Amino acid sequence: MILLISMATVAAVLLTLIGQQASFAQQNTTESQSAEKMEMSNMTAATGPGGTIPSMSTPGEKTFYVFTAEVENVDENKLKIAGDSFDVKTLVVNKGDKVAVKFYNVDEVQTERHSFTIGDPYKVDIDVGFAGNGETTFTADHTGVFTYYCKYHMPVMTGQLVVLP
Repeated sequence: MILLISMATVAAVLLTLIGQQASFAQQNTTESQSAEKMEMSNMTAATGPGGTIPSMSTPGEKTFYVFTAEVENVDENKLKIAGDSFDVKTLVVNKGDKVAVKFYNVDEVQTERHSFTIGDPYKVDIDVGFAGNGETTFTADHTGVFTYYCKYHMPVMTGQLVVLP
């Protein structure tokens, strides 16, 4: 049996299919635009109207959590220095900030003491034994770069406190 279809019928079917595809594409575009608007709205709500990520700390206050760490693959006997370090090498604050440092000795060696020490003008000395912790607060009232260190593991266990103007 031979089926004869007129050109008009073929054209009508093609136009119907094209119309359905266009409708589907328009629906997907509208859904995509709607999802994008929702994402932008969520981002604006999270960051604020200026589009900046809000600070996690109160202005004028900075809290740092500092842990002891071990430099991997250091042969202390061969090098004749400890493989100890701080997990944070630089603390940055603004002049006038109230600074809190929470220091944790997480060294696995039970006989190891560690300190978080800053000399003048801040005179900080947190000294803790195995699994110990301590904290201090001070006002960053002097600009400059100040070394913090462990008095038991010099010269390798050091970092910097940077106080910006």
